[in-house]
Amino acid sequence: MASAREMHAVSSDPVKVRNLALGLLALTKTAENIFKEWELTFLRDIAEQSEAVIALSPKERKESKFSARQSEALLALRDFRLTSRQAEKLFEIRDSVTLHRDIKGVSVRNLIVRCNENRLDLDEGDEEFLVELWKSGATELRTPALMRLRRCSVQLGELESYM
Repeated sequence: MASAREMHAVSSDPVKVRNLALGLLALTKTAENIFKEWELTFLRDIAEQSEAVIALSPKERKESKFSARQSEALLALRDFRLTSRQAEKLFEIRDSVTLHRDIKGVSVRNLIVRCNENRLDLDEGDEEFLVELWKSGATELRTPALMRLRRCSVQLGELESYM
């Protein structure tokens, strides 16, 4: 989870926003179906908006203030800044694709093995999830899968609830 300080620092800098958005978009080349359609659209729009602001020189910004096209005038008049909601969503997307190797010092692979041994105490969906993880030999997981593994681990007594 991003801190408010980090969100503020990034959301007011168009170069940082563009780099973060383009970095996330680059992940689509390495992993299929990593983003939902709205997330892809959001990332592309944010990257384009920040690119447009970066491309304006001070002279162009001054000239654009009096443009007949409202979109150009609005772009020139305001400094680049994401809204709080946009910044939250950008960091939420970033956090959801981050790979994790451990939960509070306990390795993901070790946790998968231990949970797989006790998987019959879980419902059928979680049992299948653990079997798939175990078969895949995963050593790191993205946040949604990690949270599901954590929930199963707590349910099986392999992790304490505060971890």
